Formats: sequence, structure tokens, C-alpha cells
Amino acid sequence: MNTKDAEFMKEAIEWAARCNPIRESIPKVGAIISVGQDPIGRGRRGTGQQGDDQHAEWHALNHVPDKSMLAKATLYTTLEPCTREVRSKPLECCTELIRQHQIKRVFVGILDPNQGVTGKGLLNLQDAGVEVALFPHDLSTKIRALNAAFIRSQQTLGAAIVAPTQGEELRTYETSGKQPVRFRCLNPPGADTYLLVYQGGQYWPQPGPFREVEHGLWEVDAYFGSTGEQVLQI
Repeated sequence: MNTKDAEFMKEAIEWAARCNPIRESIPKVGAIISVGQDPIGRGRRGTGQQGDDQHAEWHALNHVPDKSMLAKATLYTTLEPCTREVRSKPLECCTELIRQHQIKRVFVGILDPNQGVTGKGLLNLQDAGVEVALFPHDLSTKIRALNAAFIRSQQTLGAAIVAPTQGEELRTYETSGKQPVRFRCLNPPGADTYLLVYQGGQYWPQPGPFREVEHGLWEVDAYFGSTGEQVLQI
């Protein structure tokens, strides 16, 4: 890491500070893309307006005029890039975007506290041959303070499945693959919450709508396919 790297990291944090998320579950993220000492793209996570929740990496890449430069570029992002497991459109996740554009180096501010991402984003990029490094401690501390509400919300999203029970056979062949799943949730699930079901060796996200059966007890229709599978976690 050199002096210019540190300058771009600080600028990414400044962009993150300008974010105005509409919910605490949305992080404040800034991203800078450079080639050598020259910045070629800047972005942040949403403006606070309803429906505007573009990820910072996407925002920054959209402002790069010559995409052919990205193969020798460095991305500085304040939050670990998201993975397929947490996106309804897996090929639009940020790690896939970075791989598709063959970005050479990525500096990450903090790991994503979302357990669907934590560490997986870094490993995904390293597996693709991307050089990955973390921001220094003093800067990552600033990012954590900036995202205290987001981190707290991720730590209180825990839920316990009530039904079906572990090992129970799901007769999904009788219901065209659909099975209601009930769970008790510490916080009400929102539009950006997904139920994860395990099928064929992989986790598959199942979006809402979620139905509140009683206080703290929620239900969603999950689709497993035509054979019985076990629900493992959300």
C-alpha cells in the first residue's frame, strides 16, 4: 500500500459518509476506482430516495468512461463486495461484477456483517486471481462507526424456524413444490429479507412476501421443487 492508496481509501470513506439510507439495514458504502494515481470512477450506495439502492461498486463502474481500463484498475470499497448468495439476481452481485470486468486489485474497508457474505466475497475474488487487501485498522474503525446502525441491524436479524421441523419430509410433490415455512424473528422481515433453503447442495434465496401469523411469528411460501427437501436456515 502506498500514499495514493491511502488517499483513495479516505475518499471512499468520504463518499460513504454522504449516503442517506432509507433503512438501517442498508449500509453506507463508498467506492473509488483508479488506474495508477488517476481516479476514473466514484460511487456510493443510494441517495436515500425510495427505489434508489444501487450498490456503490455498480455506481462507480457506471461512471468509468472507458471500461477497457478496468483490467489494470484498483477498486477501493468500504464494504466487502456482495456475493451471489444474497442477491435475487446472482449475476448482478458485486463480486461477479468485479470478476466480469477483470479488475486487478481490490481494497476492502470492512467485512460485511451479513452472514451470507462475511469472508465469502474476499474468497470469491481471490479465487478469481484478484489481489485483495484490507484497509488499515484506523480507517476500518471509522467505517464501522459510520455503519454502526447497519452492523447492529445485521446482528439482530436472527430467526428460528418453527415449522417444518428438522428432518420432516416435505411432500412438495403434492403442492407443486410449495411449502409454507414459519419462523420466529427478532426483527420483522423486510422487502430485502430472504429465506434460504437448502437444495441440491446449494442455498437458494426465497424472497417474501412474508405474512405475520402472530407477534414475532412469520410465514412465507418457499419453493423447493417437486421432491422433498429439508429447510436448514434463514
